[in-house]
Amino acid sequence: MSYFDRLAKEWQSRAGELAEWTMRVMVNRTDVWGRYLPMKHRKLRGGVLNHAITAPFRDERGKVFLDISSLEKHFRTTKVGGVLGIHTASADFTSRWLAIDIDLHESENLSVTPQGNFVAARSWYQQLVHKGFDPLLMDSNGQGGFHLLVYFESPMSTKSVHEFGKKLVADFAIRGLDVAPEVFPGNTRFDHYGDWLRLPGRHHTHDHYTRVYTDENWAESPWLVGHDAIDRILSTRLANIEQCEKNGIFVRRQTICLDFDGVVHSYRSGWQGETSIPDPPIHGTGDAIEFMRKHYRVVIHSARCATVEGRNAIAAWLAKHRIEVDEICEHKPPALVYIDDRAIRFQGNWGDTISELSQFRK
Repeated sequence: MSYFDRLAKEWQSRAGELAEWTMRVMVNRTDVWGRYLPMKHRKLRGGVLNHAITAPFRDERGKVFLDISSLEKHFRTTKVGGVLGIHTASADFTSRWLAIDIDLHESENLSVTPQGNFVAARSWYQQLVHKGFDPLLMDSNGQGGFHLLVYFESPMSTKSVHEFGKKLVADFAIRGLDVAPEVFPGNTRFDHYGDWLRLPGRHHTHDHYTRVYTDENWAESPWLVGHDAIDRILSTRLANIEQCEKNGIFVRRQTICLDFDGVVHSYRSGWQGETSIPDPPIHGTGDAIEFMRKHYRVVIHSARCATVEGRNAIAAWLAKHRIEVDEICEHKPPALVYIDDRAIRFQGNWGDTISELSQFRK
């Protein structure tokens, strides 16, 4: 049996454990995930090799979901076409982990080397340890690429996770790297599934299984393989909320979405164009928003937000009246509740709703 086959057997034998751990610790969403294609289906498109897809297929979304069985198949597979990746953020912009991808592409003429990448990765690993985290540093491809991950006990604000990661690797040039490593999660948008990262295990191209770095004195080598690597992954300590918040990673506040005209802006003069906002705030608006922002993320969305000019006009009006919100949204965001002066609340009875509609003020 070859060395590669022996490692494959060890990962296969632990597939159930790894799948359950991954679902509990890593999966941010189950409606979409990444899947690598078999070699024969990888084709150049616009000069870029199309090596992966977002699963499931579009017409299966909402019907087929990522589950433990799917994850087990990933850890059991010896074929590149069975390798999976998972998205870095949930639909409500929370993330259960941070990953730094220190990559090395053979086709790029960069001055970095596998050893140079490792030195930088180990430095960031040691910084994370110093901050109280229990990071995993993994040799992702056997070619000089490394993944550095930190896992959280609770889903944290995707934005704060991303900002922490960017700050961590901001000294990449001093570390000898030509380009900044990629930070996962990236800058997510509500209208996009976001980025995803390959799971540990078999590489999607090379005959390589994930190795895990250790600085323990008992280890014969700094790189754990097979069962030892899996044991290290499964025993990783998850960072609690207190530890995260000490380092600027916060629990995401739920969103309250406010309409603008008639809710924030008193709108006495009526519509005079998207950039004309002549009236003062409704009495008590500033104090109410200040109170809500202590517990919630407060955003504004209205018809004015369809253009940059309209959003800028709202921003200028808010600044004039010293009212602070968390965001002025171009698109209507997912929210805990929407506050609108021209809305009818549906409570499960269409008869009552039609009756209320007939009495609704024009």
